[in-house]
Amino acid sequence: MKKVVASLLTLTVALSLSTSVFAAEPVKNLKSSKQAATSVNDPYEPNDDPSFATYINSNVSYNAAIGHDKDTDVFKVYAKAGEFKFSLSNLASTKERIWVILHQEGTNTVIDQEVSRDGKLNFTVNLPAEGTYVLYINPYIEPIEKPVPYAFKAIFNQ
Repeated sequence: MKKVVASLLTLTVALSLSTSVFAAEPVKNLKSSKQAATSVNDPYEPNDDPSFATYINSNVSYNAAIGHDKDTDVFKVYAKAGEFKFSLSNLASTKERIWVILHQEGTNTVIDQEVSRDGKLNFTVNLPAEGTYVLYINPYIEPIEKPVPYAFKAIFNQ
């Protein structure tokens, strides 16, 4: 009986030690390693999907980056119907191009625009209704060779 109790006690201690070793192991985030490889600071990552999107405020500047070919930056806007002004500038002196799409959640696209070769995009569009709008900032069709840092600002009725 003493041997069984001692064996169970030894097993319990061994299991508890191995559990704490596993608990100490950090969870690996593949997205983080991709971001680190690009050496670009993007405080909103991971935001490649609307479920991870950061809500933005009107008349506030945001800095982010397209880090690689598969990177899509997604932001959300809660706005009332009316004028939506958007401005984006590529902060690097690169020829990499990006694309901006805005649509109301669950509906058709409100606007999609390519950032010009000089790295700038400005547009004004009339939002048809109050609600959540999703803003996608993507690499253009051609592959990007290096990260593309950018800044943007939107002005809208909150």
